[in-house]
This record gives sequence, structure tokens and C-alpha cells, in this order.
Amino acid sequence: MFKVKELLLRKETFNDPIFSTHLRCFRWYGYVASEEQLRPWVSLFRCTFFTASIWVSCALMLARVFRGYEKLNDGATSCATAVQYFAVSIATLNAYVQRDSEYIVKSLNNIFKMYFIPGVIALLRVAHEDICHIIIEADEGELNLLTSTQFYTRTITLMLWVPSVVAGLIAYTDCIYRTLFLPRSVFNVAEVRRGEEQPILLFQLFPFGELCDNFVVGYLGPWYALGLGITTIPLWHTFITCLMKYVNLKLQILNKRVEEMDIYRFNALQMREYLTDTELNHWRLKLFKEFVREQLKIREFVQELQNLIRVPVMADFIIFSVLMCFLFFALLIGTPSKMDYFFMFIYLFVMAGILWIYHWHATLIVECHDELSFAYYSCDWYNFPRPLQRMLSFVMMHAQRPLKMRALLVDLNLRTFIDIVRGAYSYFNLLRSSHLY
Repeated sequence: MFKVKELLLRKETFNDPIFSTHLRCFRWYGYVASEEQLRPWVSLFRCTFFTASIWVSCALMLARVFRGYEKLNDGATSCATAVQYFAVSIATLNAYVQRDSEYIVKSLNNIFKMYFIPGVIALLRVAHEDICHIIIEADEGELNLLTSTQFYTRTITLMLWVPSVVAGLIAYTDCIYRTLFLPRSVFNVAEVRRGEEQPILLFQLFPFGELCDNFVVGYLGPWYALGLGITTIPLWHTFITCLMKYVNLKLQILNKRVEEMDIYRFNALQMREYLTDTELNHWRLKLFKEFVREQLKIREFVQELQNLIRVPVMADFIIFSVLMCFLFFALLIGTPSKMDYFFMFIYLFVMAGILWIYHWHATLIVECHDELSFAYYSCDWYNFPRPLQRMLSFVMMHAQRPLKMRALLVDLNLRTFIDIVRGAYSYFNLLRSSHLY
């Protein structure tokens, strides 16, 4: 079992240019803690509480869904909400457990060193340390890559957060207005159970009151569950996106440095015209070693990232493809209201967006890694002596080792994403045909 001190991050880590927004949110939820906190054990308690409350909310929603609905469109939004929470419950529980996993970082110096630290925390520490080195060592082009990555991650985060927050605010506003001015439309669980009335939007998404007609469970419970959903669902998926984009950034910088083959990165004051051929070849060989070391670190990071996301992404692969088919079917044969239309489209957009960001960024990582061998070929290898050219050929062969990201049974790439869309459309046509005939 992990200790509280193993979850602590340095203060400057929370100002990381790529992960700062997500780390502040994770600190509030207790998944990480700062070394300056007076009572870091409180973060561990908050993390356990939030993880458990997500699972309780998911169990309550699934219990209501399994009871069934008279009309398909009545249960479409409730079912979609329950499935979304089930998927994020798997992800948060996996992240909670993965903090105790052992992450091996191999330092390829003169002596191999290995040390063990908790998995998710290790990814954050390694990523922040690398970004600090990039800021110190980078030239103008590499800093531009870092700036564009920072802008990109913030844009992706907003694209997934805004629809979730807007949908949540609509549900909150509707509940507040009806509680103040139309209380009979809010506290009508008995009529809803008999099918005489329709629940308000918030209770339609989180029908806890139909299971337990209690003010805390039936009224405050949906408020709390909605707040969890509109924050944790986009927070987790965009955090993984930031990790994947960080890997892509590292590969872009590595490709750039390989093409340049600049020996002055080791000593900016040395003059090439004063170096002998032996000294020049020594620095080139040192560059080869550094590039291989960096590639191995990236591959190790990708492997640990894959271990972190393979179970949740596989669950998303199965759940979201079926749910998208179900929502399209509900839109086709049901008679949803305008608000139901809005929320169904929000769910479809969010689910498709979540699947897309995983498969798209995995594709970027694989393609950028495949360009590494071409980057070696693009350097001025023809000016190297024969022994260095032979060494370079072995380095290129090492760079051509395929790098793939998998979610248990499926590869993460755009082809898989297209297969998911095709599969959902095929299921939809099957349901539509069975309904018509």
C-alpha cells in the first residue's frame, strides 16, 4: 500500500506549462498533494471519498436503469448518464490503484540505475522534470514547440469541458428555478413513480429519488453527482490527452535534434574548426548515445502510460460504441423533447470526442516515432567516417522498432476509431431493421 508522502509533488510541479490546470483540480480531489500541505493525509481521504462517491452514484443510476422504462426516450438520457459514470468510475478506480504501481525508470548512464515510485505520480514527476530540462536547454524552435503544445492542450481541454459545464449549468438552473417558483414540479416523486408526472431535468439524469424518496438522497444527491460528473469526466480524459501530447512533444524535439546533430549542445563554447577528427567523432558518438537513451526513456514512458489507460479505454471502446448506437436509435423512434435532443447530442459529442482524442493522439505518437529513423537519415551522415556510419546504421535499426499503443485487445489508432463508428452504425441499422419488421 502506498504512503501519503509518496503522493506528494513539489510546489513548482503545479505550475507546469502543460499539466498545471489538471494538477490543481487533482489536488482539490486529493489524487495528488503538495509537499507544502500541512496535512497531506487529508488529500488521501478526499481521494478515497470522491472515488467511492462516484461508484455509489453509478450504482444508484444503474439500479434505476435496470428497473426499465415504459418509453425508450424516457430512459435514454438516464441510461447515457449511468453508462458515462460507469466508464469514468472504471477510470478513476484504475487511477487510484495505479498510484501504487511500480514504475521503473532506467537511467542509461555509465551505470544502470533503477528506482521505484508510484505509477501516476511517477509519470507526473518524470514529465515535469523533462519539461524543466526542455525549458533550460531548448532553442527557439523547441520553445515554440512547447508553446504550441501548451496552447493545444488547453484548447482540447476547453473543447471537452465547455459542453459538460454548459449541460450541467442548464440542469442546475432548471432545478433552482423550479425549486423556488414551481416546487410541486420538483417534489413529486410519488407521481413520477406512478407515471403521472415527468421528473425535472436534474432528476431525469439522476433518478435517485425514485429509488429512495429522501431529501438528502433524492434532492441533494443529484446535485452532488452532477457536480462530480461535469468535472471528473472531462478532467480525467483531458489529463491523459496532456500526457499523450507530452510524449508527442518529446518525439518532435528528439527528431529535430537528430536531424541537426549539433555537437555544440554539449559545449556551446567549443569551436568546430579547432576540433580534431577524433574529438569530433567522440562528440558525435556521444550524441548517438544521448539520442538512444532519450528514445528508450520515451518508450518506457509510453509503456507505463499504456498500462495506465488500457483498461479504461477498452471499457470506453465497448461501452461507448453500444451507447452511441442506442442514442441514435432513441432519437429515431422516440419522441424526445428539445431538452432531450440537446442532452443526447451533448452525450454523443462527448463520447465521440473521448474516443477520438485517445486514438488520434496515439496515432500522432506512433507516426512521430516512425519518423525518427528518417531523421537519422536526414543528418549529414555522408560526412561521417566509416565506423560512425556503421554505428548510425545500427542506431537507425533500433529506431525502426515499432511502437504501438494498445487497449488490451485493440490498437489505439484512427483505423480503430473508424471501426468503432462503423460498428455503432451497423448496430443502429440492425436495431432499426428489427424495429421496422
